[in-house]
Order: sequence, then structure tokens, then C-alpha cells
Amino acid sequence: MLFDITKRYSFLDRSGNSLNLDRSTALDQYGKKHQLGTNDLTSVVIISAERGNDTKRCVESIFQNTKEPFEIVLSDVGSGRETLEIIMALEDMYQNVHVIYNRQSTGTTGQRNQGIYFSIGEYIVVMDNDVLALPGWLKQLKEAAAKEEAIGMVGAKLLRAEIGNVYYCGCHTVALEKGGTVYGIGLAKSGHMANLRRYDPLVTRGGEVPWYMTTTLLAKRKALFEVGGFDDMVNGKGIFIANEDKDLCLNMRKAGYKIYYCPESETVHNHDYSKVDKKDSYHAKYRLRMEQIGKDTEYFLNKWGIMYMIEKLPGGDYSKKWDGKQLVPVDLNLDSDEFKEDIIALK
Repeated sequence: MLFDITKRYSFLDRSGNSLNLDRSTALDQYGKKHQLGTNDLTSVVIISAERGNDTKRCVESIFQNTKEPFEIVLSDVGSGRETLEIIMALEDMYQNVHVIYNRQSTGTTGQRNQGIYFSIGEYIVVMDNDVLALPGWLKQLKEAAAKEEAIGMVGAKLLRAEIGNVYYCGCHTVALEKGGTVYGIGLAKSGHMANLRRYDPLVTRGGEVPWYMTTTLLAKRKALFEVGGFDDMVNGKGIFIANEDKDLCLNMRKAGYKIYYCPESETVHNHDYSKVDKKDSYHAKYRLRMEQIGKDTEYFLNKWGIMYMIEKLPGGDYSKKWDGKQLVPVDLNLDSDEFKEDIIALK
């Protein structure tokens, strides 16, 4: 969590010296100075985990397609020399790009919390480093967030690399809730919600959602610090790499905030698991750590008392039921009498 983060993590520059965590101003891409607490700056927090060229393309797309003032905070996991040279070059090139150099990974949650804590912006965007920003992406997110004080976070439409096809959108995120208690959460991406196109009616409908993925997710600084950011690892307990998005959204909702999906904001999630080498250094070391993912999932389910992990995908129903000891495959019919009154989806 953000409350005690400086006691648990080091914030280092490329030389191994401590970064200034007391900074109260930051420059945007135009060289304008912004003051903490009274600014229109957006801080974009990105994890750098190898894949230096992906990070470079992501950063360059933000500069090319963002008119609103921003800074970028890269939180590196202790990447190899090739990636470090790329991110150091970005830091040298742009006055509003900052890098936190870790000697080893602090997890998806820890890395993001570091970036959030170091940031200055009144808006904070959590973004994956294999994302490409499209024109108007940030303007639309900020306008959606400003519509209502109770809106704590807003997510963008996520497109596939071929642009015309949708990776994720608001209608895909669902939850099961009874009496104000969530007992199921996940994705409904099968049937008529599989293989959606960019401008399909289901895709272009915005509104409140039960949760949203952190691929491109804008949060109000006040709300994010109020809930403590991501539930990272403390004394062996917490979340390291999996289900951090669902957990953050549930914390936001518990605090009284709403999560919205904004279809007018678009980014490309330039990642396809069917085409990647899952044994490469990034996936083996940082992403597909199945034992850790299992521990994270167990912690998340027990923390919230959740019974069902919903994963209805185009290729089949991979949903599972938590019996208190393990996840057991289950065929979930969300339209059945058992669940149809409890479904929370895009409003």
C-alpha cells in the first residue's frame, strides 16, 4: 500500500542514489511547471520489465498523441543492459520522463505503487508498456472522470493490434453481487460478446462497470491515495502480479467510488498470447509465474470472500469455483435463475 511504501522500497536513480521524494513540482512536455495539489497534470505510470522496444514505442505514442499536460514515470524491474539503455535514453531525451531503477522486481503492484507515489499529477494513468496511445485518448478519459465527483477511475477501450478488433471493453467485465457483497468477478467474453468490432453498439456504450483492467486506467489522485493504491506484498501477504486490477476496483467501490468505461478513449493493447514466446525472459521471469499467480489468486479470493472467478472466453468457459482450498472448474450459466438477478455489468 502507499501509506508505508518509503519504508519498504528504495527509490533509486540510474546511479543508485535516492530520488527526491519530496519534489512538489514537475514539468510537462511543454516545459511548463506544475505544482502538487493544484495542477492539471496527468502522471502516466508504466512498468518497465525488459521489452525495452515496447516501452519505447509506448512512450513515443503518448508524446505523439497527447496534447494534455503529462509526465511519465517508468518503474523498472531491474531489466538487462539493452532495456536499461533504452529507458535511460528516453529519460535523457524528455524532461518529463522519470525512471525509478529497481535492482529487482517489486511485483506489478509494488512497481505501480512506486510510480504512483513518485508522481505529481492530479490524475494518474496506469498503463501497460505494450500499449499504444491513440489520438484523444487522455482528453476523453479526463472528461469522463470530471463528469461526477464520485467517479474514481475510468478505463479506455482496448483495441487489438489490427485496430478494427476489440481486445477488451466495458461489456466484458462482470461481477456477481448479492446484498452488496461481491461473490463472483471476471470476464464475460463469449457468445455475442466475443470478437467484437471497434464500433459495435456494445463497444461504443459507456457507463459504470463493476471493475476494469489496468491496461489503460485513469484514476483521480485523491481517490487512489485514499484507498492506498495497490495491495502489494507486505510481510509475505498481498498481491504480487495477479488480480491486482480487480482488487483495486473493489477497494475503490468499497470507498464509495465508481468505475467507468469510456469508449471514446482508445488505446491499442499490442499483445497476443497466441503469438508470443511464453518461455522468453519477460514471461518466464515476470508474467507467467504460475505458482505466484496461484498464491495471489488465493489471497484475493479469501480477502473478499469471492466464490467464482468468471472467465467466459471465445474459446470456452474457463470459470472456476473456490471451495476454500482450491479452484475447481465450473460451467457457469450467468443467465440461469441462480445468477441472473445478481449480475453486475455495464450500466
